[in-house]
Parts: sequence; C-alpha cells; structure tokens
Amino acid sequence: MIETMPMGDTGRNAIDHYLDLQLVKKELASRFNLIPTIDGSIDSGLIHGGGPARYMRVAGTDTHIGFITPISQHFCESCNRVRLSVDGTLYMCLGQEHNFPLRDLLRKGIPDDELKAALVAAIGLKPERHEFTEKPGQVIRFMSMTGG
Repeated sequence: MIETMPMGDTGRNAIDHYLDLQLVKKELASRFNLIPTIDGSIDSGLIHGGGPARYMRVAGTDTHIGFITPISQHFCESCNRVRLSVDGTLYMCLGQEHNFPLRDLLRKGIPDDELKAALVAAIGLKPERHEFTEKPGQVIRFMSMTGG
C-alpha cells in the first residue's frame, strides 16, 4: 500500500487529501496479528528489501503487507532507491531536485571505472530526507517524467 506521492500540479494538494496508512495499519492490527518483517518475501527466497516499504506479516499466514508512507512516516533513512529518467538524468529522491546527468557521460563512452565513480558520487547527493510536508510545491516534476 502506498500513500499518495505529492508530485506535480495534481499532487500539490495531496497532503490535505490523502489516506494516512498509519490508520489503515491500526485498523488491520485490530483484526489481525501483524508481525514486522524485513520484507514481503522472507520465506519465498526472494532478495530482501531495504527500500521504502515497511512490511508486516499476518501471523499464521504467508500474507505480507507493505506500507510506503512518504507523508505519515518518513522512510528516507532506509531508502535505497534512485530513479533514472528517460533523458538520462539520475534523480536521488522523488521529493528533492538532487540529480546527476548521466546521458553525456554515457554517450562519450565513459570507462566502467569512471562510470562507477560517477554513480558513487551521484549517490552521495542523496538527501537526508524529502520535504513533501514542509515544501509541498518544491518539486513540480511529474512521476512519468521521473521514471515512475
């Protein structure tokens, strides 16, 4: 489950009109025994998460529910995601403008070791947190332009 991402013109007012997933989690917990897990696939052998979702397993079942909560509960400290746009720009955070242009480097045939160094430098630009609630109009980019 994901709360709205306040992106673009339509998302600017999302903070005033979204469903807080903490309420959903509380309602589910009143009906089911929810156990925090590392990801939604511990028993299936899939690679563990580490991204923005926080997973809960319904006790006694194989059912896992992931909660992505950009507004009600920051997940920034555990986010390992970046987005590559169609124009070759690597965005470090959906809620910030930090980016790194890769297209020109790739077109010039950058060697693998230099590309790796560029990617490490780009990841170093990843901000500590987004500012969706503090600066709701900060990012006007649409998700489709960002790679999502």
